[in-house]
Amino acid sequence: MIYMAVWMHSVFVPVGIALVTTVLVNLTVGPRLAARSKRIQAVHDSRDRFGDYVLDILAVCTNLQTVVDSRSVGGEVASQLQQERKRWEDQIDEATAWLADHWQRFALSYLGSLDLRELIVKYVGGARGVWLSNRSLDERVRMVKEMTEPIQTIFFTRRWRVVSSIPKEADRLRSMLASLEGNDQTPATPDDASGGALRLRDD
Repeated sequence: MIYMAVWMHSVFVPVGIALVTTVLVNLTVGPRLAARSKRIQAVHDSRDRFGDYVLDILAVCTNLQTVVDSRSVGGEVASQLQQERKRWEDQIDEATAWLADHWQRFALSYLGSLDLRELIVKYVGGARGVWLSNRSLDERVRMVKEMTEPIQTIFFTRRWRVVSSIPKEADRLRSMLASLEGNDQTPATPDDASGGALRLRDD
């Protein structure tokens, strides 16, 4: 009888402690871990969408530069080409608008080294500004593509391939963005990394 009592005590006490510990963890630590996991996943989702839009911009700009302008052909083909080109233009408009509206979701998730956060903010404002400017379509497509190429290299190309070229690509993009600052055809970049509002230049 005594042996049975000792055995039950040695079994049930640890089990009880384990159950209490599990309940306490689920009530306290569990929700925090779940919330943190949700935030981390949201950051990765935003980065993925950022990458998707960057790749889409490059692809669509290439399409617009490659496919023959509808004005150089005639008949039904011209109408179809015009529809395709308009659809691609709309895709660039959608992509640059989303980046301008949601830059904070992905830009602030990157480390501050090499001023990458500031670079993203300026790129987003510059790309959207160029697209909304009164430049010709060909010029807008060329400029947006040229501004987006370094972003693709810096943030989405395999690190072992580009680690030595990241500073060079960043300087290349900064140079392009700096050349836009004094151009009255180009809307300005967001005010700063905490504001995000686009302001059209009218000076």
